[in-house]
Amino acid sequence: MTGLYTRYQPLESARWNQANIDTLFYAGEQSFVNRYFNFNNTRSNNNYYFNLIQQPINIVTGYERQHRKNFNYIPTEGADPLTTDQYNKLITHACNAGSIHEMKSKAKELAAISGMVLAQPYLDFTGDDQAQGTLKVKIWEYNSFIVDPYFRNPDMSDAQFVWCQEYISKNEAEARFPGKTQGINSMSGASQTYGSFYFLPENYNLAKNDLLVVSYVWYKWRRKKKRLYSRTRNQFFDFAGGDGNLESLLYNIPDMEEVTVEVPCWKLCVVLNDRLMFQGENPLGFDACPFVPYYWNYDPHINYPELRVRSLVRPMRTPQFLANHKIINNNDIAAATINAGWKRKIGAVANEDNLKKAGQGWDVIINLGYEMTDVEKIIPSAVPESDLALAQQMIDLVPTVAGINVENWSGQENKQISALTTLMKQAANLLVFQKYFDQWDLSDSLLGDLLLQIPLNNWNAEKVALYIGEEPSPYFYSKVFSKYQVLVEESDLTPTQNNLQAQQMMEINERFGREVFTPSMIIPKMNISGKSEIIKILEQQEQQAAAMQQEQAQVQHAFEHAKMQELMSRAVTNISIARERHGRAESNLGLYEERLSMIERNNALTLKEKQAALNQLLESIKKYGEIETAYADNKLRIEANEIDFDTEREKQDVHRRSESNKFLMEIMQGLPDPIQQVQNQQMQGQEQSPLQMQM
Repeated sequence: MTGLYTRYQPLESARWNQANIDTLFYAGEQSFVNRYFNFNNTRSNNNYYFNLIQQPINIVTGYERQHRKNFNYIPTEGADPLTTDQYNKLITHACNAGSIHEMKSKAKELAAISGMVLAQPYLDFTGDDQAQGTLKVKIWEYNSFIVDPYFRNPDMSDAQFVWCQEYISKNEAEARFPGKTQGINSMSGASQTYGSFYFLPENYNLAKNDLLVVSYVWYKWRRKKKRLYSRTRNQFFDFAGGDGNLESLLYNIPDMEEVTVEVPCWKLCVVLNDRLMFQGENPLGFDACPFVPYYWNYDPHINYPELRVRSLVRPMRTPQFLANHKIINNNDIAAATINAGWKRKIGAVANEDNLKKAGQGWDVIINLGYEMTDVEKIIPSAVPESDLALAQQMIDLVPTVAGINVENWSGQENKQISALTTLMKQAANLLVFQKYFDQWDLSDSLLGDLLLQIPLNNWNAEKVALYIGEEPSPYFYSKVFSKYQVLVEESDLTPTQNNLQAQQMMEINERFGREVFTPSMIIPKMNISGKSEIIKILEQQEQQAAAMQQEQAQVQHAFEHAKMQELMSRAVTNISIARERHGRAESNLGLYEERLSMIERNNALTLKEKQAALNQLLESIKKYGEIETAYADNKLRIEANEIDFDTEREKQDVHRRSESNKFLMEIMQGLPDPIQQVQNQQMQGQEQSPLQMQM
């Protein structure tokens, strides 16, 4: 411990000093501010301090409190989703019971003020559960720890040590270290020998307290650990549950074999004053770093120690001091000037008492021998406009140098804007701070991982079942099958989030033009009194509306059914009419064919007559000549061709009609009988109605 303090205290003292200055600026300690800037002010003005830093910082931290994010565990590498759902239930219950969300917000607020703090989850055995403990988080402020100043990973996995220190009473020490009461009683408090963290507030009151100094020194180490190795996968796996669980895994999974490897771990050394109380592995059962850093700006690559950790207060120091200094100077200028009275020659005014009176109706009489110019009103001198403008410029610079637009962050200038517009304006301002909110989200994710490791290694199935309301899944404690990833996202944690969600629900209903979310779903998100009675009334109204809607649906269904039956009867009538017309068409077709046969008979008779005419023609040729005879013969042939063409066309027409009627008959025969179908449906309805009445 002496070696660590000697090597790293000069580096950490620079962080302590700057964080202490930031904290004093945030608190508004005027005398220190003047000393810091080497400003010698009058004794009376040392008490004047116009704190302009608190509001910008409270805007950022207030936004974080309004939009707190919850832990969400999702399955990875083919893990069981039921197990991760139980993780979510368990940690949500533990966070609500242990005020962990409030501690997270406190860590982020202190990080914005002082630069960096550490969050450490632990089990509290002084509460309701003294057997297995209650899950809580302790915040180590900037002045209560020394950390490896060269760590670069956000999870502090590359840090070599963390030394935390606090003051406790003797009674508290006896409760924390049972069995060592005799040694604790012999210890003396109020000693500067052990209180090496000189920025702790207890160090400023050593003469009036009787406290003991307890140091927790966590240092990186290596230890032997049993793991499972798969040769086919060439991969190592952890397991939980002791050797009995190991034998079961090896028996059921032949590919696995037990191996012993060296793994990095963190050991703990607890020292009370100068006496060693404990030294060994992490009592909580996990090997990862037990701390989660929450910081604003952490740049370990900078070679100046005082610049590696910076807070949100750091850029606002100078404009805060200059604004305060200029306001005080302007006040001195105004106070040092004669702002009221008269200047006159001795004896010029007959009634000088009237010069000291105010109001109306008082005359100022000038003595004889004096002029009116011998008595003049004193005009108060004003503070120069340049000084006022400079003071206003410094005031405006305070939030500007921090990147904060107060109007857009607060969203209070226009009360008529929607929730979506407010979110868009705030999101635009968040671009400046997106880096810091992402860093906080990463810290929350690391904290969520540690919070889950503690119950998995220290709580039994009975307590977990009591928290989640069901039995843990078979893979709950298995590190082989229960792979997860920790995400942080907004949920219904704060009243602001609930109100915002209620407003968004109503806007969604308005945008879609229908009731997407019922009133009984919106009311629980609003901060109003008597929600339980309102929800009961709304649920009754919704049940009545659902019953009426169901009755209307049944009536509409009956109407649709009757209408369908009417349409079916019409269809049956139309089909019968169509069949009747089809029969008539068939009879007409027979008559038509009969007429065609008569036409063919007539054509035969005509041909016979043509032959007779041809004989007569041949005789006429002999008598009257060949030319006239040829002309008459051609005319007869043309007429015969026309008759043949008409006959063929009529035959084709009859054939097409016959095929069309045949196709129509096939279609009509393929359709189900509507009357029979309606009768079947009625019979089925009569068979189901008794069963429905029983249900």
